[in-house]
Amino acid sequence: MVTKMREKGQITIPANIRESLHLSRDSVLSVTRVGDGILLTPKPSVFESVSEKFLKTAKAKGITLENLLKDLKKIRHKDS
Repeated sequence: MVTKMREKGQITIPANIRESLHLSRDSVLSVTRVGDGILLTPKPSVFESVSEKFLKTAKAKGITLENLLKDLKKIRHKDS
């Protein structure tokens, strides 16, 4: 499904999706960047809250994505 972004960043969520998720004009949606995509979920999600806390803590401790990926690779190699 494709939709076009308008002047102020607005998009139209197709009616069948709005209806199936019981979304109305005043529904609150959580907007999260996931890689090169955007995830819209009804009402703020727990994922968003937890990921914001994680990012804040990681930044404060100097932990980067590269560090995490290197450690993950080491752990996977050690377990195999």
